[in-house]
Amino acid sequence: MDQEPLDRGNAGRSDRADARRDDRGDIPPDARPDPSAAGAVPRAEPVVITATDVAGSRFVSGTGTAPDPGRQAAVVAQAESTLPMVVQSLYAQRLSSVELRSGAAGDRFFALTDDRGRDLTLRLDAVPLPSGTVARTHVNTTSDQHVVQLSDRMDPRQVGRALSHEVGELLAVRDRAARAAAGDPEVAGVAPNRQDVLARGGLGSAERRLSLTEEDLGRVGELNYLAARMNDATLDAGQRAESRGELSALVDHLGLRPRVPADSGHYAPELQAADVRRDIVDPHLTPAAAGALRELAVPVERLGAADAVELREFRARAEHARPIGASVGAPVMPGLRPDGSPLPREELAAAATRAAEQRTRAGAATLDQLRAEIATTGEWPARRVVVGGGASLVGRDPEALLVDARGRWHLDPGEGIVQSPDQTRDMRANGMGDAHQFADPTARVPRDAVRLWEDQLAVRGPVVDGTAALLPGQDGRLYTHIRPADGSPDLYVKVEGTPTVATGLPPEMVPGVDRRDAVDLPEALDAVRGQLPAGSPAHARLTGEVGAERALQVLREEGVLDGLRSDGGARAALQTLDATARWERARAAAPGRVFIGDEIAEGRFDARAASAEGAPKTWLVAGAGGTGVANAEIILEADPEARVTIYGPNLPPALENQVQFTALRERFVSEYGGDGRLTIDIHPDNRVGAVQMSLGPDGKPRFREGRVEADAYVASLGRTAPMPEALRGLSEGTRAGGGQVRGDLMFDRDRQYLGYGVTFEAGGRQHRVEVTGAASQLLPRDVFPRDTQAALTAMAVRQVPSQSGNAAPGFAPVAEQTARLAEARARGTVERHASVPESWGRPAVAGSTASGGAANPVANAARLQSGRRTASPGGGVPGSVPVPRAPRPPQPPRPGR
Repeated sequence: MDQEPLDRGNAGRSDRADARRDDRGDIPPDARPDPSAAGAVPRAEPVVITATDVAGSRFVSGTGTAPDPGRQAAVVAQAESTLPMVVQSLYAQRLSSVELRSGAAGDRFFALTDDRGRDLTLRLDAVPLPSGTVARTHVNTTSDQHVVQLSDRMDPRQVGRALSHEVGELLAVRDRAARAAAGDPEVAGVAPNRQDVLARGGLGSAERRLSLTEEDLGRVGELNYLAARMNDATLDAGQRAESRGELSALVDHLGLRPRVPADSGHYAPELQAADVRRDIVDPHLTPAAAGALRELAVPVERLGAADAVELREFRARAEHARPIGASVGAPVMPGLRPDGSPLPREELAAAATRAAEQRTRAGAATLDQLRAEIATTGEWPARRVVVGGGASLVGRDPEALLVDARGRWHLDPGEGIVQSPDQTRDMRANGMGDAHQFADPTARVPRDAVRLWEDQLAVRGPVVDGTAALLPGQDGRLYTHIRPADGSPDLYVKVEGTPTVATGLPPEMVPGVDRRDAVDLPEALDAVRGQLPAGSPAHARLTGEVGAERALQVLREEGVLDGLRSDGGARAALQTLDATARWERARAAAPGRVFIGDEIAEGRFDARAASAEGAPKTWLVAGAGGTGVANAEIILEADPEARVTIYGPNLPPALENQVQFTALRERFVSEYGGDGRLTIDIHPDNRVGAVQMSLGPDGKPRFREGRVEADAYVASLGRTAPMPEALRGLSEGTRAGGGQVRGDLMFDRDRQYLGYGVTFEAGGRQHRVEVTGAASQLLPRDVFPRDTQAALTAMAVRQVPSQSGNAAPGFAPVAEQTARLAEARARGTVERHASVPESWGRPAVAGSTASGGAANPVANAARLQSGRRTASPGGGVPGSVPVPRAPRPPQPPRPGR
């Protein structure tokens, strides 16, 4: 129920093309103050809170504060008491055994059974939702665990109507998935009908064959709910009248009565369309709703006096509701033909290949254009810049230069992303693509579909295939150093405006490192150098890029290693150096057999490669998270003779809700009927330390964790949180020049997380960069304090619950995040916060175990010591670097020569 275009009368989600109401009052958008423009970093909740009556859901009024602390709990409590009544009164023939239970972790959920005898669960929460969004449902037809999120700004009295919609939509999605799984030719291999019947507009007589969409069936639930309340003798007269008014308004919005006067030339077509809709909807109505529609779904001239007055007042309010407009995006969604018709499944592979070729040509053309401009002017060109792509491309600025290496899903050899079309069904609304177009509801979204969408979005503006790094020039400008993937010479671009970085998840960590204070080699080296006298030989020898094995050797040769080991201040750093040195030795001793998980996920390995020792046949995957599971699948697919063991202390809750994991067990785990080539060794006592390598009796390297021994080793233990690689040089150069690096969190006015910003200040100049997408879920450890990251993680778990089969850095959530960022930028409503808005960390039910939000302001942790800081180059801004001069254009010949 997340697009309410009108005032009272529509608690259902309308088509995204509908006009959406600006529910922030009558202040024109260009007249509202923009905190980000002023450089302010507020600590309070977002400034604007919805204050109008949107589609019948009354929101708390007032501005400047978030909902009071008890509102989330009140909404959830009302929902928990209302859901059984909604099910019993409206869906008793479809659902039974509605029982509220508590899980082992203290979470509460409803256990239900459908009319086919299948069990399902439904969790309820109240969270910050976008304006106009009363509720939304995460439908998971793989695990049958579902979540309804209600707006924490709604009036608890409107919860029943919201739930009537969400349960109806949930049942419709489940029904379609069941029919597709059974091979029903009407739905198997066919994308869902996307044309809502219950929406204003003309309908031809031929369209009587149209079926109701999932969204339509949610609206039917609202009709039935309001009709029941309108006739409920246990309610007082005022409550019944209010429900009657809401029902009449909803009838108007859904096109079930003509809106124009009877003497209008448009009256007959509208009346015919209303009749068609009533014919289609009638079989789904309760007797009470059918009777109510016979009474109310008539032209306003035929309504009773009181009903007519209220309807005319509703229409007057709707007329004055200014449309906000559609989200930022292209006219034609990726995956569609130019005429808007869907691309057939059988054409997907060929279309993906064509899109890739088009992107390659577009990239070459962009490089040619940039180089021609350089040759003509003798200056580096100036452009707005975006670095990185993936799902964040849905929000790309078509005027900006995109520099992207075509990583992740262009390299991943797997079948596709780990979610199904049902689990990513809202991607279409964000402009990414319709996953149902290319796969059945509970299948995996194909890899070719992802590549097609990304490549088609990439060419909507200038694009270069390659990598980029941002750096300050000595002229005070910010530059983008571009390294084209085609091997052609590097070039530079002057950055205009605020650049965006969306380079994906940061690197995975080496096993055995200290996870708290020195999670990677650069941090460990910085910490060690900080313990050494600045002028000492050991300090001098550790300057620059040094491997862990070499660093330990230097410390040993200089006679300081034992002293550092006895010094508690260097414990974490030496643990990371020791673990990384063991990793380096294992990589050298067993080439092609020791990998970081991302190397497997990006296809940078050969599972069947011949070597002096023979191809590895047993693999140990250390880490049981999503990356580890994906790595295991890729290896098993690549070598039919390989056997894999996943080793770890636990399985993340999201795995049980994903398509990939359940299918993987059924194929390869013997306990689930598989061929036995995969073993999942999960026990709370399983702890993974530094890589353990030894030589077997045959002299070949072997790797061990617990009782598991294997020929090859893959580390999938989690990720570090450094500054994105594209910003690493800018960050280090700023600090080397004595400058500061500060961070802030970006939200829109609805408390939706958009990413983080980093401001680099040195020599009286500032450069700001904004990071979004998966990269924005892990904050740089040397910029943001730990409690801010903890609050962000807690927010992400509530915003994208594990029952959805998704996670905040995943494909569909990233698409939504970046679409919202593009929209907020277009409206000037991006807000900068020092911490996560408090309501994201607040438990939805009193006594629950949800983590609290961080309240401390962002501080510059600046743990980087002098080791990586080089002397500021002579001249220019401190921390800046000399940018190579652009090639001068050829001089014209002199006259007479």
